[in-house]
Amino acid sequence: MIFIQLGILLLCIVIGARLGGIALGTVSGIGLAVFMLVFGMPPGSPPAVVLGMILAVITALSMMEAAGGMDYLVESAEKILHKNPRRITYMAPFITYLLIFAAGTQHVIYSLLPVIAEVSRKAGIRPERPMSMSVIAAQHGLIASPVSAVSVALLASLASLDVGLVQIMMVTIPATLFGVTLGILSVAWKGPALDDDPEYQRRLAEGVVAPPSRQKPLEGQARTRAMGACGVFLGAVAVVVLLGLFPSLRPAYEIIVDGVAVTTQVDMGRTIMIVMLAAAGLITLLFKADPAKAVKGNLMRGGLVAIISILGVSWLGSSFF
Repeated sequence: MIFIQLGILLLCIVIGARLGGIALGTVSGIGLAVFMLVFGMPPGSPPAVVLGMILAVITALSMMEAAGGMDYLVESAEKILHKNPRRITYMAPFITYLLIFAAGTQHVIYSLLPVIAEVSRKAGIRPERPMSMSVIAAQHGLIASPVSAVSVALLASLASLDVGLVQIMMVTIPATLFGVTLGILSVAWKGPALDDDPEYQRRLAEGVVAPPSRQKPLEGQARTRAMGACGVFLGAVAVVVLLGLFPSLRPAYEIIVDGVAVTTQVDMGRTIMIVMLAAAGLITLLFKADPAKAVKGNLMRGGLVAIISILGVSWLGSSFF
């Protein structure tokens, strides 16, 4: 019987993954219903803390995006890359890593990749070198980021083992940076230079290859609001890391357990939720971020997909195990 149940679990995950989007969560819901109604299995518990942390972080990110903060981050990365075109193979992956690490989402890379391709071509460097490693570096930056969905999910799952954010980052940051460094060295000399590539020269002569248009830079009040929104969000990230490094800074309070007053402390999960929601509120009030625009943004849509997927898969998994 257990092998049939395991087969249903794996089948739901495979079908949901192939369909993409929220299908991973919705198809898992079918498996959950089969477990409960057909096999009489008690449903597990959905990961409320994990979902709450992800939702709070996505809310702060979406408000920053609505205020122009994501555009400002990409614009800042563009300037650095354009100033150092000959070193783009080495700089682009690390800049991407830092950008994703600070933002906690990979969505910003969509705007950065065309810039990397453009600067590479102008410098005579094969775009595949910095672009391939920048994509990998984005994944590594997401793993190392203290406010990414994967990090908060891992933090919640390891909380019972007394493993905190500091211990997680002590492993993920050095490991991911080491991996990015080795990856850069593996592609640094891949393929001939563009000047020696006959296929590229043919496409260049025929006009097939054309540089993408650059994004219009932020100006005036829009730039000021974007910078302020970035400052608030990055400040919130710093506060989260600080409270993880020094747990004694987190507030303590008393609760009554069996008639006895017990002193307890705000856990890291609730801390992340409170800090990120407060950051979202400050961005809304101080920098005129449009809540309606935030809800319609790419980050909010991507975050909701992640929440639904995690809800379905984790609930299905907890019911099986």
